[in-house]
Amino acid sequence: MLKMNANPLISIVTPLYNAEAVFEGTFGSVIAQTFKDFEWVIVDDCSTDESFALAAKLIEGHPNIRLFQMPHNGGSAKARNKGLDEAKGKYVTFLDADDVLDPDYLEKQLAFIKDHGPIISSAYRRKTEQTCTTFTPPAETTYKSILKGNPLSCLSTMYNREVFPEDRFPEDLTRHEDFVFWARLLKKGYKAISNPEVLATYRLQSNSKNSDKKKLIKPMVQAYHKGLGINIITSWFFTARYVFYSLKKYKGVH
Repeated sequence: MLKMNANPLISIVTPLYNAEAVFEGTFGSVIAQTFKDFEWVIVDDCSTDESFALAAKLIEGHPNIRLFQMPHNGGSAKARNKGLDEAKGKYVTFLDADDVLDPDYLEKQLAFIKDHGPIISSAYRRKTEQTCTTFTPPAETTYKSILKGNPLSCLSTMYNREVFPEDRFPEDLTRHEDFVFWARLLKKGYKAISNPEVLATYRLQSNSKNSDKKKLIKPMVQAYHKGLGINIITSWFFTARYVFYSLKKYKGVH
């Protein structure tokens, strides 16, 4: 059993919602980490299945894992922000409730961010029922480049919270809040550096929020316009480029 460190070096933040069928695998990947000076902040967004009860049972005997429940369902942005409000670590990484970390994810990401921080993003697998492909972010991602398409996944991106202590996910967008979050950090003049090692697995679900690309177009325009303050005409232009980028990024994934 791990002892709770009042000031853990790394915080993992997970929004939990209706993941009862897969969460145990995610849980196992976290407690198997070779690096132990971390906390895990899990925020249940009022799941309608037994996710909260399962998580409560699994975390027994793990004082470095804290479980919270939102007062009402508000979406992943609010759940992640609650996690950030509770997090104590110098470095923050996110993990969705259906994804999986390799055992050395924290160890290798920590070593990499110390040399290349304050924002890094590793390569990861994209696993469906039919395929398993690898995605590696470009060597550097800047604010200018992320506007053309987002290579930064919440699954494999870590940042130094001492550099960005007050930044939070926008809660007034229905989708793409992660894109806006990363873009706002980069807009401050930083670059996200790519760790080419494959260190995690993104499990794509057929019913996931981002599975129907056509339904993401208008919310994407709003992300540029409302989230980043870009004029509406330019926002439509950027959205068109983003769509082409996404088609290329997910080529071979089905």
